[in-house]
Amino acid sequence: MRALPLAVSCIGLLLVAGCADADRAEKVAPPTVRAGAALPTVQPPGAYAKEGWFGGADGLHARVAIRGVERQAAKSVLRYSVTSLDSSVKSVPFEIALLDTAGRRLYKPTGTTSGSGFAPGTTREMSADYPPIPATVQKVTAITPGTAGEFTGIPVNSVSATPSAPGTPSAPGTPSSSSAPPSGSVPSSPSASSTPSVGAEPQVGAEPFMAGAPSPITPSPSATSSPPSSTPGGNPVDLYDIVEGENRTVSSGGSSVTVSLRSDALFESNSGKLSSRGKAVLGDVAQEIKARAAGALTFDGHAGDAKLSGERAQAVLDEVKGKVGAGFTYAANGKQDGDGVDVTYQLKSSASGSVQPASFRVRDGQKVASRTAPFGAAKRRLEVKPFYRDGAYIVAVFDIVNEGPGTTPPDASYPNPSYPGGVFGAFSIQVPGKKDVYRAVRVGPPTPGRPTNYVDAGRAVFRTAVNEPVRGFVYLPAPPGNVTSVTFDAGPFGKVEKVPVS
Repeated sequence: MRALPLAVSCIGLLLVAGCADADRAEKVAPPTVRAGAALPTVQPPGAYAKEGWFGGADGLHARVAIRGVERQAAKSVLRYSVTSLDSSVKSVPFEIALLDTAGRRLYKPTGTTSGSGFAPGTTREMSADYPPIPATVQKVTAITPGTAGEFTGIPVNSVSATPSAPGTPSAPGTPSSSSAPPSGSVPSSPSASSTPSVGAEPQVGAEPFMAGAPSPITPSPSATSSPPSSTPGGNPVDLYDIVEGENRTVSSGGSSVTVSLRSDALFESNSGKLSSRGKAVLGDVAQEIKARAAGALTFDGHAGDAKLSGERAQAVLDEVKGKVGAGFTYAANGKQDGDGVDVTYQLKSSASGSVQPASFRVRDGQKVASRTAPFGAAKRRLEVKPFYRDGAYIVAVFDIVNEGPGTTPPDASYPNPSYPGGVFGAFSIQVPGKKDVYRAVRVGPPTPGRPTNYVDAGRAVFRTAVNEPVRGFVYLPAPPGNVTSVTFDAGPFGKVEKVPVS
């Protein structure tokens, strides 16, 4: 079967100042800072706050407090603040994506938000604009560009119902930095001597999250504001589940499904003739099409020989058409690449279902298992936390700890060559006793010849020193039914059985 360029990641560390528990995050009061440092601004009531490291390897140590999303007539606006807990002035980009985890969509910011000159102990009020979020969406998940990771359960309200707005005065005696410039504008960057850049390295390692739009780890190429580049799927963009079965891989989004069938499961050797096994496989595909599809059906054959690929595409079309019948349009194409046949169809319009977005999570659960793996001369330890559901997805949560010797390479990742662009592409889940493998959720359709984005933070390293835990997460499709535990395949770290899912 051809390797599909199917593909969004965030390694995050949630640290609460004055506490050694790396799993904690807080919802209200600010942390205590080091002696001699300015006190951070008191967070407003109703803020959803976490601490972490942002922007790149050993980036800005900060607390992010999200107030909510304002639903306006022509746009939606995210209101949040960033309080520097660092010891020096640093500059990092601060782009945040919003997930509708029930409707399976991702909203990208429509402008570039400044992240320059975060001064120690000060709070910057910030905002970001997005396309209008439908009135049916009451909560979203914000994906921040650092170790704090995913902020689940962020309310989407009318302007009057939003808890607080930028410009709220600081508490007496607690200084605050000036507010960020209006969304979509970026001031001239301070000189390198006064404000060292701590952005990520976009040309190294995995493709940045939301590549083609303002990336949470990629600085703007100039100080001039510009709209984000167009990306496949537009804005918002559909999220795609990827499920590998015994004979096929299914990529399903909010409106379409592609079933990628292996040639050895369909055809006799080096032939365009269907095998008896292949006919049985296509019988199952036909039943799914009758139940779920509407309109056009496309059959793309893939083989090293253009003639053979066309014959195989037509053979699959004929077999499916004989079982499905009228009511659809059919098209077959032969492509001289890969191996197998892709069947693509559009889904019937239907309600988004009964899945519910997760509430805001104050902290991760306690470690359930550890695994250690070598990486050259060094070792890293994976500490698995309980997983949880967020809408249509399961969120895998873990810490990765560098055991040394030496620092972690800033571009380290855990890829899968079949899914280029995924920082945790090697990670997956299975239901105990079942064969289907659930891979990272892809953002938008695949782009041939290019890495694709997945639901994560776009990089796996935000701290590099020995014994510094780095919290990570990846969104995975939720298997059907009430699954309460899964087998977690952590790639180079091996498998972990019976990881609880809440």
